[in-house]
Amino acid sequence: MDLLGTALIDGAGAKVKRNSDKKKLQEAEGDPEKTEQILADIKKREDNGNRLILFMLVLALFVVIAAN
Repeated sequence: MDLLGTALIDGAGAKVKRNSDKKKLQEAEGDPEKTEQILADIKKREDNGNRLILFMLVLALFVVIAAN
């Protein structure tokens, strides 16, 4: 249950972060180096989120197998 709550909070935080990233990208529109850094941060955060989802799926599969 704690993981579900954490996932919901992370989902809400991700939406806020996306809006913040859009704002930062608009502010950094004339600076290609800053824009590239912001895009790299976004990509890194997405990769970390994908790893978390994969981990949760593997954990759920493990729990289902262990329960049988």
